[in-house]
Amino acid sequence: MLEGFCIDSEDANCYLVYEYLENGSLYTRLHDNKLESLNWKKRLRIAVDVANGLQYIHEHTIPRVVHKDVKSSNILLDAQMRAKIANFGLAKSGCNAITMHIVGTQGYIAPEYLADGIVSTKMDVFSFGVILLELISGREAVDEEGKALWVEAYANFNENEEKQKNMLKGFVDNVILKESCSMDGVMNVMAIAIACLHRDPSRRPSMVDIVYALCKSDDLFTDLSEDCFSPRQVLAR
Repeated sequence: MLEGFCIDSEDANCYLVYEYLENGSLYTRLHDNKLESLNWKKRLRIAVDVANGLQYIHEHTIPRVVHKDVKSSNILLDAQMRAKIANFGLAKSGCNAITMHIVGTQGYIAPEYLADGIVSTKMDVFSFGVILLELISGREAVDEEGKALWVEAYANFNENEEKQKNMLKGFVDNVILKESCSMDGVMNVMAIAIACLHRDPSRRPSMVDIVYALCKSDDLFTDLSEDCFSPRQVLAR
């Protein structure tokens, strides 16, 4: 969030002053083994914060805004581990546009954008699905061999429900497995992620639907309830 600006009288340069987010990026918190691991409650809170931020730019700005580069390194965390969406350098106003200039980050790019250059809010939904996979698994969006996390998850978690539950334990971050949270609750969040990753963008949920679904999670504690449906500042410009 922009806090203000200052002008250097000697060289006449103008400097923008942004909010300081003490805990860095979600990417660092998830993948740096030297830092304290995030528990399931904090991960759910972060997911709701990001979903609220995307809902705001998709539904409540005129014109609507597509971020185009939603990824864990662009999710910043404040002192209370509340998440804010940063880096709008690739953002585009309007929806359902076509572009020949494909930009973004490997592992988060929606298939229809990569193949046909289609820009819509549903490409942000796809990227959000990848972030949910990172939160659940603790793994990076692309592994050292260049394999995308979403490809594996989408292939394996479209099976029957019983098989999905058996596979989930091998997919979930060990930090989560050591907690007392409900695996059914984790499975529900995984189901949201898979819905976000549908290859047909028209069949992906909207961010409104996603916020509602996340807030219904059995593992979502009561202190999160007011954050689920009330407007709050979740964008870091």
